[in-house]
Amino acid sequence: MYSKIVIVGVLIAVLYSEITGLSTGGLVAPVYFALSLNDPWRIAYSLIVVLGVYGLDKLLSRYLILYGRRLFAVNVVLSFALTYVVGLLGVLPFGIRVIGYLVPALLVRDLQRQGFVKTGISLCAVAALCALCLLWVGML
Repeated sequence: MYSKIVIVGVLIAVLYSEITGLSTGGLVAPVYFALSLNDPWRIAYSLIVVLGVYGLDKLLSRYLILYGRRLFAVNVVLSFALTYVVGLLGVLPFGIRVIGYLVPALLVRDLQRQGFVKTGISLCAVAALCALCLLWVGML
């Protein structure tokens, strides 16, 4: 059932992107945020990791030449590293986990391209549509 919701969410994200010209932080990010609406702490910690990756990326950009695929690869590595370190340190209470390893990197890529406001609005809009689909199916 989750695979069907992911497919529907990707289709919603593609349609949103085609209609508005804005990206949603990766095609799968809004779906995973919609699936995590029952656990707002998970969303909050995931957004903190996104901000951490974004900040570390800006810091590294001062010393390294980062653009294109190289920049995205650094974002993926930073996303994996921060998510792993946060899990390893046991900083998160109640066994809360961050949403995925790649989702923060996907969000950072779109934050760099279109800014916080456009990406945030797009992410929330598509996640809300995905949540409506989940409610309709009875999974939320």
